[in-house]
Amino acid sequence: MDVKEIQKQLGLRLRQLRLAKNLRQEDLEKWDFSYRYYGMIERGLINPSLDTLFRLSKIFDVSLHELFSFLEINGVTTDEREAVAIKISKILKENKKTKIKKLKIFLEEILTP
Repeated sequence: MDVKEIQKQLGLRLRQLRLAKNLRQEDLEKWDFSYRYYGMIERGLINPSLDTLFRLSKIFDVSLHELFSFLEINGVTTDEREAVAIKISKILKENKKTKIKKLKIFLEEILTP
């Protein structure tokens, strides 16, 4: 995996974490992040510094290790897992009872042995 791919995956992970906190990109301005700069990080266009990653981990209340959870031990990315997590975050953010109920039923169906 090259640096560009890691940047892209990190951006997807940050988007997932932001949506899970019900934040817009603009909301990160209260932590001194320009929404344009942060948007470029989420789109994988720039390589954020360690300081930036540390600050984001504090904002999203995750460890640096958790920030990079999109990487597996053998170095294979988990694009599909991250895409599913983002979709679930969106459904939960919408806060529509019918969609959440359907999601719950679906999850119970696939998780029941």
